[in-house]
Amino acid sequence: MRGAGGALAVTARDDDSGDGPADPAEAQESAAGRFRRRWSPRFAVPAVGALLTGAALSVTALMIVEHTGAAARRAQDSASVEAARNGVIALLSIDHSRAREDVQRVLDLSTGSFHDDFARDAEDFVRTAVDAQAVTQGSVAAAALESIRDDEGVVLVAASSKVTNAGGARADPRPWRMSVTVTREGDTWKMSDVEFVP
Repeated sequence: MRGAGGALAVTARDDDSGDGPADPAEAQESAAGRFRRRWSPRFAVPAVGALLTGAALSVTALMIVEHTGAAARRAQDSASVEAARNGVIALLSIDHSRAREDVQRVLDLSTGSFHDDFARDAEDFVRTAVDAQAVTQGSVAAAALESIRDDEGVVLVAASSKVTNAGGARADPRPWRMSVTVTREGDTWKMSDVEFVP
């Protein structure tokens, strides 16, 4: 009986060993084959292509956002400088024959404390211009943005004014250098402070 049982046991072990590769090298080779089937080049190429496409789209989106932001900043800078330029020209240009309209134009282009101070003295400006029978014409030679932050900027302006009196005599142009603070109100930039600098 022992002989028969031993034979059966040996036979069973022999049968079990046939379920998989006996050699570890064969087992490793079999696993590698399965891996190659799962990650064959025909699957890898589309995956890499999709990754590259996604990366390209991300870079393009970032470039568009950056370009849009830069364009908006340039437009804001240009608008603030233009507001300072127009405000200074209006401030230096007073004609006695339309003094009230000229003073009102300065008020329309200004805001804040500068607007309030100028409005308080508006009648004095009108009276002085009419009494002098003079025409003052202002011009801007250069204007450059010094700084800007949120809704406020500072613009340096180099300007000059020419005065013609009632008799037609003209004084030499007078140079002016100004530091003009501009403030945004809605979509419009206006002068909010003017300082004359040496």
